[in-house]
Amino acid sequence: MLRYFPLINAVWFQLIWFSVILYQQRAVPFLLVSILLHLLVSPTRKIDFYLLIFISMFGVFGDVLLSFTGVYQFPNNELIPIWLILLWCHFGFAFNHSLGWLSRFNIRLIALLGAIVGPLNYLAGHRLGAVDFSYSYLITLFSIGVIWAVNLPVFIIIKRCLIEIINNKGKSYETIYKHTFHNKSVDNK
Repeated sequence: MLRYFPLINAVWFQLIWFSVILYQQRAVPFLLVSILLHLLVSPTRKIDFYLLIFISMFGVFGDVLLSFTGVYQFPNNELIPIWLILLWCHFGFAFNHSLGWLSRFNIRLIALLGAIVGPLNYLAGHRLGAVDFSYSYLITLFSIGVIWAVNLPVFIIIKRCLIEIINNKGKSYETIYKHTFHNKSVDNK
């Protein structure tokens, strides 16, 4: 199962994404069960749990910022709906498994990817009726692109730091920082 978990996670995340976009608030019980099930079967439960917390915090912050500034609006004038918060939790899982390949790329390329792919997901959500855009497509997609150009590299940094901290218990943070960002082996004497 370990070998196929990234593929399972990719299919799982796509099912979650479509169920959230199509059913929105009615999908909340399903999303909660899905989070618990994922944490139960995940081969990297500890990292997944921390990514769920940190990635959803940053993702929700970005969405709240865009919603608060009126870039987009959700039904019932919610600042951010619960289903979107839970989708961010699932994105944290996907980031560690089916999107784990992103960690191999340069941060600048990841920022560019975020600036392109992030807005496309929101455009799809808009077209399926999950979110309304208040401004023109150009302004809205540019704003979302800026948030994603920042968030995606931040997610990579968070993931790298968490993996190093969890894998190197007992080492100093300075050693972990040097090893994480400079890819050099550091002798911890």
